[in-house]
Amino acid sequence: MSLACESDCADMTWDYAIDQLQYSGILWGGLAVVGQGVALLVRCRGYAWEEQAMRLSNKMDASMFMLVLDFICSAIMCLHFAVRTNFMSLSLVGYMLEVVPAVVFLLRMLPRWALMHVRGMGSGFGYMCISALLDSILIGSVAALPFSEYNGRKTWFAPSWLSCLHIISGWRKVLEAFKVNLSIPRNEVMSLSCLTLFNVYFMAMCILTFENLGDPEILKPLSKDKWNAVSSIYFVLTSVCTVGFGDLAPTTSLSYVFTVVIVYGGLIWLAINISKSNSIISKNRDGGGFFEPIEDSQYIVVIGNASADTLKNFLSEIFHTDHADDAENLVVSILIHQGSPTRDQMVSWLGLPGNVRMMTRVKLFTGSPLEEKDLNRLGVGSCSTLFVLPDFLSSNVMKEDTENIIRMMAVQRLVSDLRIVLLLLRASNQSLLSKAQLNGNLSCMAYDQFKLEVAGKSCQVHGFAPLLTNLCKCIAIDDSDDEEDDEGSETGSKTGGKGSKDDGATNWRQDFERGAGIEMYEVELSSVYTWRECTFIEAVTDVLDKTNGLVYLIGLVEIRGNHKNVLLNPGPLYKIRQRDAELHGIFLAADRDAILQSEDESDFKGTKDRGDESAGKGTDEDVSQQAASRPVAKPKLEFVPELAHVQLNPDQKETAGHLARCVRANYRALVPQRPPIRTLAAGGHIILLCVGCEDTEDLRLGVEHFVKPLRQNVAIEDMVPVVVMSTVVPKDWAGVDSVDFVYWLQGSPIDVLDLNRINFLGASAIFITHCGAGRDESADSVNDSWAVDFEVICCTRLVESQLEKSGSVIVIADIVVDVNHPFLPLPGQIGATAASNVQAKSAWAALGYRPRRASFGGSLTEDLLAPTSSTKRTLGSLLSNLVGANEKVKTEVDRGGYYLQPRFAAGRLFAGSNAFVGLAANTFYNPSLMQMVSRMITTEISMLRLPHAWEGKPYAELLDYLLWQQKFLAIGIYRQAEMSLGGSDQTQSKSAITASAPRLVQELHDTRKSVKLGFVYTAPPARTTKMKPGDQIICLHCPEDSG
Repeated sequence: MSLACESDCADMTWDYAIDQLQYSGILWGGLAVVGQGVALLVRCRGYAWEEQAMRLSNKMDASMFMLVLDFICSAIMCLHFAVRTNFMSLSLVGYMLEVVPAVVFLLRMLPRWALMHVRGMGSGFGYMCISALLDSILIGSVAALPFSEYNGRKTWFAPSWLSCLHIISGWRKVLEAFKVNLSIPRNEVMSLSCLTLFNVYFMAMCILTFENLGDPEILKPLSKDKWNAVSSIYFVLTSVCTVGFGDLAPTTSLSYVFTVVIVYGGLIWLAINISKSNSIISKNRDGGGFFEPIEDSQYIVVIGNASADTLKNFLSEIFHTDHADDAENLVVSILIHQGSPTRDQMVSWLGLPGNVRMMTRVKLFTGSPLEEKDLNRLGVGSCSTLFVLPDFLSSNVMKEDTENIIRMMAVQRLVSDLRIVLLLLRASNQSLLSKAQLNGNLSCMAYDQFKLEVAGKSCQVHGFAPLLTNLCKCIAIDDSDDEEDDEGSETGSKTGGKGSKDDGATNWRQDFERGAGIEMYEVELSSVYTWRECTFIEAVTDVLDKTNGLVYLIGLVEIRGNHKNVLLNPGPLYKIRQRDAELHGIFLAADRDAILQSEDESDFKGTKDRGDESAGKGTDEDVSQQAASRPVAKPKLEFVPELAHVQLNPDQKETAGHLARCVRANYRALVPQRPPIRTLAAGGHIILLCVGCEDTEDLRLGVEHFVKPLRQNVAIEDMVPVVVMSTVVPKDWAGVDSVDFVYWLQGSPIDVLDLNRINFLGASAIFITHCGAGRDESADSVNDSWAVDFEVICCTRLVESQLEKSGSVIVIADIVVDVNHPFLPLPGQIGATAASNVQAKSAWAALGYRPRRASFGGSLTEDLLAPTSSTKRTLGSLLSNLVGANEKVKTEVDRGGYYLQPRFAAGRLFAGSNAFVGLAANTFYNPSLMQMVSRMITTEISMLRLPHAWEGKPYAELLDYLLWQQKFLAIGIYRQAEMSLGGSDQTQSKSAITASAPRLVQELHDTRKSVKLGFVYTAPPARTTKMKPGDQIICLHCPEDSG
């Protein structure tokens, strides 16, 4: 059987056309039935195929090869059809020119077909009725050519001109693939001309086909009369569109009059509808549409003034793979201010291949939350949680917080019982909430309080910042790394826990990453524990046994109505009873499914026979000494001598005393106490350096939050002095005026002379932060994210360059934008050789820096480079060019890399805004997370040095001993390791996300290969982890009043 009719071909008739439509119908019906079956299977079985289907579809669409192949095949079919209309024949070679493109079109169609059906039966059917219909006709017609035969003859005709639609729809993508600049007028005109040619060809071939086919039998009766229903509709449409072919014309007077009315009225109607259609399309494209809630789905609304970086962090946390089950039916709507560049940035970000799982579940709208119509467009009434996110780069913190509070009140006025999570920049602004009609569904978090409390705790407990960040933020780690780590642990245990230096340099990252994958979960406690009234240590041991040491029970949550009481390490003998409250456990685990508890009484072993534990007590005296109770300082009430002889009643006297103390405190706050020379000379103090406040008159640091964890549960003789340095006096210094050993000294943190005045070389810890003044309103907002951290970066590198020989001083840098972390390499990477200093000086000079004072030693940072006034506005643009102005470089400097960098692992880098947003996002899945984190900050935590007798022993034995004997609950290890400064060792871990540091940072690199620093190993596997020399155990203290 011949595949083609060769030269003996029949002309096109409806007989052949109907045969071809039947073949097309079989193809279309088969795809539709199979697709609906796939959609039903996904819905019933819950298969998570959407992400794989979307990845395959996007890969196919983004492939330049497939794009060019599709264009060439379409062009061949179009040209070949035009040739066949002249010769009325089809050779075998010509038939192959039809078959090959048809196969390519089918392969191109299948990934999109699979994706649309995986999303649901409705979307799949819609795709088949619109996009897949014409392709089915084209492919089915080509397939029918060898088989369709009448009177012993085949036809040459198949509607191959439909392939022109592929050219029209893919023309823009072809131009982008070949990087044709359409901003050039010549290119734009040529592009429009080509598109016009393609459209003319398509319409011409359509007319040619239907004119040659003629009317089918069912329509032939309509063509006998000049005026009928079809011809009348044809006349009206051509007249209204001002075409008027002239083949039909009115012949009566009434028709003349009515034709005039029809033409002018139709033109007006057509113009109005075109305008409305454009308005609707434009409004939906720019975020002015309506959200339609989906049945059986969860719904989150985000409002506020958040930047694109903040929204990206929030969405990355909400849709993290660790929450895949909980976020399966989750949809997030974001309301963005009209005219803000944030929307365009988010649209570009959501279109990246790595964000395919979010693309269809994130809806972007524009409007104002103060407008009720805009809130209704978002469907606020049907959402489960509303988040109010601030702009962390705001120059006016008071204004930003006030506006967000007003936004929150506007939502509460519309939906009073809605759960709202409100993020504020300053804790002192929480007093503004007292005027609002609040309910128990409002959760408020303050950025400065969270950041400074964590920083203060980190100065006391090294590594507390990464420990807490790991517990409240999702970080995905490959399981393959865990398996390799287990093998390494087993090998290490066989050799007594000792390995080569190279092993230590490469294994620290595996340990840290495993700890980074641990999160804090609140899960309902098994009724077996309450029914048996077991002790807390029995429950802890039972959970460790059930999970082979991989899951820790660290506390309890007692829920009574809307009130929650969080207990961290209530004590080994604390009885777990019902107490007329719902009991939940606080677990540290890799994911929620890893948490295992006793399901029935037979599984619960109860109290273990511990035997004689006195054997280990003699060797652990240093542990017991560290656990000794200490008297805690209590706040003093200032005596006011002026009121000693004033005759007032008790209430008036108390009020007068309060007023007098406030006046005195405010007066003293104007001239804060300077640190005594003796205190500075003794060393061991903690320094808080505030940069970026030279142009600020209203400086509010919130030092009371930084000092709070340093003064809780601490005896007076053990208090560590705190010295604050800034260029202006903090306006809120009255909050720490009555706190012992807290001092302020005026000076510049980027001046070595001023740093020497506070003996920074003798400090125990230095925390460097920005004053929070934010960006300059006149600056370009696009570049602000790069410029906001430059003073923190300069100060950190200046301090660390002077501390190279004093490795005991912990320097913690706080950056607002996490992607700036490549500018802060590990200590010891800067200024080792003269050549690197020369290169560094030229690089800094390019950024607009000038020497401030005379050089003292030739080191890069000893030149005291200070920013010029113009630098503050131009540095953002320069930094943007250095670390990636284009999207590709920004993608390389990935956010995941920040949490897996050696500096962060060592507790010397903290991106407060990123961790704060991650904490807020995770409260959607764990509403008690905020309280648990707050309790962890306020709970007394100790770092106990490992006694020699415990070296090489399993971590589980030490955990059991500390909890039973000392009432300490071990939750992690602070371990020393050789951290690589460069080379291949830095990328040994498979799951580590590496970032390409900018050239500026590379020029400042040292020739040294590694440095010995500590890192946090959060909740290590208790059964397989062996204790090493130099380990410090991070322990939660038991409250004194606990059983």
